[in-house]
Amino acid sequence: MDSYLSRSKFRIRPSVAADRAAIAKHIFGDVEVAKTLVHNVSTTEAALIATDAWVDTLAVDGKNNPGNPQHIGLWTVIDEANEGRFVGLRGVFEAPGLPSNSVATFAAVARDYWRKGVSGDTSFLLCKHVFETSDVEAIFTRVWPKLNPASDAVQRRLGFVPSGRHTLTDTFGSVRMSEVLEFDLWRVSKFREDDFEEPLRQVSVRIGQLAEEGLISEDLAVDRIMAALPDRIARSEGIRTRITTYVRVGLANPAWASYRLSRDNWAKHPGHQSA
Repeated sequence: MDSYLSRSKFRIRPSVAADRAAIAKHIFGDVEVAKTLVHNVSTTEAALIATDAWVDTLAVDGKNNPGNPQHIGLWTVIDEANEGRFVGLRGVFEAPGLPSNSVATFAAVARDYWRKGVSGDTSFLLCKHVFETSDVEAIFTRVWPKLNPASDAVQRRLGFVPSGRHTLTDTFGSVRMSEVLEFDLWRVSKFREDDFEEPLRQVSVRIGQLAEEGLISEDLAVDRIMAALPDRIARSEGIRTRITTYVRVGLANPAWASYRLSRDNWAKHPGHQSA
């Protein structure tokens, strides 16, 4: 697939190994972009490892590409009108635990291009590409509706419907999720006094989800978040109460939600014509 987005006119094309540096910098090297991708990227080395895992397997010239069919892979979005700047990354892959004859998809948009319709426009093109070039019966995506309501809205607009809950530990294993827990606590340690409320909510909700899955207790979750906070923020009035409230949001509202788009629903749903 090599095309242009309907509104922004950004180009989406197959990813190549030469995109590695841009992906590492703008996706896995930016904590605010990588935070929902379920990797611990708290160091430069970790960001490069995560980048290599995707590029080597899914880029068209990736060194570990097993000869993927044309509907499986990575696609890079670029801003050709602005010296070919990197905009974002899309991927389609066969995820463990999914029903047979189905695929999963993900999106990651560089921070400079947030709120420009990139996720919605690329989702439309990606779903169209998958259904036109394969016999896949369904596309799955997993989002954090309590953390990223915009992504949740995009899925519904395209015709995705809720398909049940898949726990993070069942999907990725407790070892990886323990690493992600440590990544979130590392994020907490880097909070700034002038901009910490929303990141604190996000981290606490996600750790609350991990507590609901039994990876950590509720009380210990609150204690560890408090201990990770910079001293001046930790002394803020009511901070422990807010953290406890956010953690309980995660406990009561699982943050990892699966959505399914069937071939039939894609064909009949009006949203795919206006995404």
